[in-house]
Amino acid sequence: MNPAKFALLLGVGLLAFLFVVSLYVVWTRIVGLDPTLAQWCADLSRPGRVVIALVSGVVLGTASLAAPSVQVGVAGMVLLAASVFAALMLFELAQQRERAVS
Repeated sequence: MNPAKFALLLGVGLLAFLFVVSLYVVWTRIVGLDPTLAQWCADLSRPGRVVIALVSGVVLGTASLAAPSVQVGVAGMVLLAASVFAALMLFELAQQRERAVS
C-alpha cells in the first residue's frame, strides 16, 4: 500500500463528493425541486448521520486502495461522483413525479 496514493485518491474522492452534494442541493433549487434526500439526511439522528459517514468513508477508502494507479483511481472517483449525481437527480425527479400524480 502506498500512503501517498491512498491520501491523494481519498482527497480527490472527498472533494468530488462534496462538490456533488453541493451541486445536488443548488441544482434541485434552481430547477424548482425539493432536495428530499438531503432533508431526510438532515433530519436523521446523530447516530444515523455517523453511520452514513462511516459507510461513505469505508466505500471511498476501499475504492482508493483498490485502484491500480493514481490515474485510474482519479478517473474512477470522478466517474463514481458523476454517477451518484445522476442517480440523485433521477431520484428527485421520480419523487416530484410521484407527488404530482398523487
